[in-house]
Amino acid sequence: MTRKELVAKAIECLRKIEPELPDGLRDISVDQLPKRRIRSAVVINFSSDENRGSIEVFMDRDTGALIAVSHTPPRNKHR
Repeated sequence: MTRKELVAKAIECLRKIEPELPDGLRDISVDQLPKRRIRSAVVINFSSDENRGSIEVFMDRDTGALIAVSHTPPRNKHR
């Protein structure tokens, strides 16, 4: 994908989740954030066979700089 296509896809994804965002995040839109930076990234997922949830670490592919961390809690055993 081109840089323009990547930005368009990111905006499309954000628009889909906007209604589910917490109030503080819904107060600002991607349209109010005109500076865009595209990074080549890797996602490293840490999990186990036990129901302990998972952690994903997003890092810049070239420098190893941390971009973000995401945590998914364990699944509810009663579902």
